[in-house]
Amino acid sequence: MRLVDLVPAHVEQALAGQPPVDAVVGDARDLPVPDHSWDATLLLGPLYHLLDRDDRVRALREAVRVTRPGGVVMAAVISRFAGPLDFAATGRFTSERLYAEARQILADGRNHPGLGFTHAYFHRASELVAECREAGLAEVAVHGIEGPAWPAAEAATGTPAEQTVLDGALALARLYSTEPDVLATSAHLMAVATTPGGR
Repeated sequence: MRLVDLVPAHVEQALAGQPPVDAVVGDARDLPVPDHSWDATLLLGPLYHLLDRDDRVRALREAVRVTRPGGVVMAAVISRFAGPLDFAATGRFTSERLYAEARQILADGRNHPGLGFTHAYFHRASELVAECREAGLAEVAVHGIEGPAWPAAEAATGTPAEQTVLDGALALARLYSTEPDVLATSAHLMAVATTPGGR
C-alpha cells in the first residue's frame, strides 16, 4: 500500500504513524508510480479538489495507468446536493448568502470558500460515470456513501435518539447504495470500476 498526497505535511504524518504508512508527495494527475503497479487504486480527494473536468479525467487516467489490467479503481466525490442537504440537517435557513451559494453550486458544481469549505467541485452521479468512462474505466458503479437518511442522523447527534437514528440511517445507506434515483442524496459518492484488459 502506498499513499500519494499533494500536501507534504500529510505525507510526514503518514510516515510518522504507528505503524508508518509508505507515503510520497505527488499529484494525482501525474503519479510517481510505474504502470500497472497496484491491484487497486483509491482516489480519495483529488476529484473534488480539481475544478476542471480535464484535470479530473487526467487523474482518473493516471489511476487506470498505475492499476493492473482488470484491477479496481475507486473514486470519491462530493455530491452536487451535499450543501443544501447539510443546511437542512443543521437548520441553517437564515442567510440569503447560503441560498446564493446553493444556487451557484447547482448551476456549475463549483463550491466557493464562503460556505466554510475550500474551492471544490461537486458532482452529479451522471458526471462521475461519464468522467470514469472517458478515462477508460469499465463496469462503473456509483454508490451513495451516507445514504438518504444522513441529514436525520446529523440532526439527531447528541440527542437520546442518536443511536437509533444512526442505525436506521446506516441500514438505509446499505439498502439504497446503488439506487440511481436516490444516489445524490448522499453527501459523498464513490465510483467503483475496473481497468481494461482483465480476464
